[in-house]
Amino acid sequence: MEPVSYSSPSVLSREKASPIIRFVAIFIDGLVGYVPLLVLSFISYKLATLGYLVYIAYLLTRDSLPFLNGQSVGKKLMGIKVIKEDTGASIMGDYGTGVVRAIPQIIPLLNLVDALVIFRDNSKRFGDEWAKTIVVKA
Repeated sequence: MEPVSYSSPSVLSREKASPIIRFVAIFIDGLVGYVPLLVLSFISYKLATLGYLVYIAYLLTRDSLPFLNGQSVGKKLMGIKVIKEDTGASIMGDYGTGVVRAIPQIIPLLNLVDALVIFRDNSKRFGDEWAKTIVVKA
């Protein structure tokens, strides 16, 4: 018996983002989140804590932020976006889905494995599998 697919036809017709483009977007997002941490750390040791919180907040919510139209800075630059697998809707404003997607990327060592699993046949990170999302060309 074959599994039933709940993806809408519009989702199936979308072109998935390539693993290389996704990897570059993840790298860019890491830099975008890290810059405030670095700047605040140079100003004051106490501000480094604030920088770390900004870094974690960005990494957890970057694909859900309304002012970025549901695309992280890296995804905007690379021309890709995250959509829900079943409906094809953007995850803009859906912070729960955004956080679930991001959890593997903030856990040490798991983040390295998670970044590399996009090179598998289905091109899905653990976070995409858990949140039931896919990354497509914008």
